[in-house]
Amino acid sequence: WTIEELARLPIEWYGGADLAVFHDLVAGALYGSYGEVDITITHGWFPVVMAHKKADEDNIPLFGWQDDGWLTMTNTPTTNHSDIVKWFVNMKKKGFKIKQIGFDRKFSAEFFLEMKRKGFNIVDQPQYFHKKSQGFRRIEKKAKDGKFYYLHSQAYEYCVQNVLGIEKNDEMIQYEKIMPEQRIDLFDASVFGAVRMLENMEKTSNARQWLEGG
Repeated sequence: WTIEELARLPIEWYGGADLAVFHDLVAGALYGSYGEVDITITHGWFPVVMAHKKADEDNIPLFGWQDDGWLTMTNTPTTNHSDIVKWFVNMKKKGFKIKQIGFDRKFSAEFFLEMKRKGFNIVDQPQYFHKKSQGFRRIEKKAKDGKFYYLHSQAYEYCVQNVLGIEKNDEMIQYEKIMPEQRIDLFDASVFGAVRMLENMEKTSNARQWLEGG
């Protein structure tokens, strides 16, 4: 599917954003499910003043991602939270029905409040590893089953290949970057979106059981 085709499908989308460091790579994502296929659409932002240095030092193909439309270079020393808000607004204008967005507001209260002002249902979603584990497991299973679609984004592939999963007790998984100079931000943003979708599915299921007297 293209982005335009996805916008027309009857999918409830859930958002996520990873805005931990505004002078480096930050990311936004939409996450949805169509039939048995899970889909994520991701986008990154990087300040152009640091891009040449970081692309060489850390071996990140930032300019290739920009050429392919997966990354926006910002002309300021740090990315402004309103650039990410604008992306979500544009996706909504394209026809994406965005039900809810998960975001850890400690990383940018301004982003959180501006998203609310723009009419998004944004939920404070602290980065507890047991929550993120659920999103990780969902993506892992769908990918292994061949039912995960990410629009062939090379930026997303790059982030996924840098993820190190550490098995914990009770089937939980904690993940981090393999090496400190690598980036996993786009993957992180998709995990936040997956968590929102799963929590909403759980609430819907519980409500249905309650209504049916189960």
